[in-house]
Amino acid sequence: MWDMKKVRILTALLCLFAAGSALALKGKGETPADVSLEIMGNIYPVDQLPAGCAEILKGVKCADPSYGKFHVISKKEGGITSSVTTFSGPEGVQVTEQSWEKDGHVQKAVIENLAIRKRSELEVKDGKVFYRVTDLSDGSTKTSEDEAEENLVVPSTVMSYIKPSFHLLKEGKEVRLKVAVPDRRESYTFIMRKHQSGTTADGTEMMVLEMAPSSFIIKALVDPMYFYIKPATGEMFAFEGRSALRRKQGDSYKEMKVQTAYDYRIKVAAGAGVKKI
Repeated sequence: MWDMKKVRILTALLCLFAAGSALALKGKGETPADVSLEIMGNIYPVDQLPAGCAEILKGVKCADPSYGKFHVISKKEGGITSSVTTFSGPEGVQVTEQSWEKDGHVQKAVIENLAIRKRSELEVKDGKVFYRVTDLSDGSTKTSEDEAEENLVVPSTVMSYIKPSFHLLKEGKEVRLKVAVPDRRESYTFIMRKHQSGTTADGTEMMVLEMAPSSFIIKALVDPMYFYIKPATGEMFAFEGRSALRRKQGDSYKEMKVQTAYDYRIKVAAGAGVKKI
């Protein structure tokens, strides 16, 4: 049986996919080795959504101050893409994820979550996935290993992994993902599928992807997450679901459902200057 503590931990860590799915690059073709992708995001709790933010999921920018901030920097060097993602609240940075992947396949990941006081590490070597979790309160550690399946992903590698199958998602087909949850030292099967299609407020084509557990037991306990995509570019402009960022209430941190709006900044080094693409 699944206890609620386990479900809360799983849900919180999976919500990092709001960050990972935002890592799709604009444009087509191969990504130049010197590209640096920067994405900013504004995080709004659904139960405190400002009136001016009512159409975030339609691609309308909200000028109201957000509860939290999202930030990611992603670089590609020698075939390896490295990313640093942060979620910040009123008290500062709360969650940081570092990851390294090649062609969508995770090589290594480190997640530090100050709300739950844990540092979780994952490394894939020789067909195995090795986990290490450190309790930031007392320094104790737990380790384990498992078989590394071909479709294994962590938050910041999910879009790279499903990108070759993007046309299948548009056609209504499903993509199965083995989601590593380092804090649990386990992985779980999730399904990405097209939830609906439509247009943004300015008439741009959009597609909503849903990611949900494949297990009926877990599905009954863990809510799906929704990713708002512009199919022409693969850019994710909004997210709705549980956030990796938690809201502090007294001495504890509580999960919250949010809507997040993203702003892409893609730069390529060009001589002494930098040009935007």
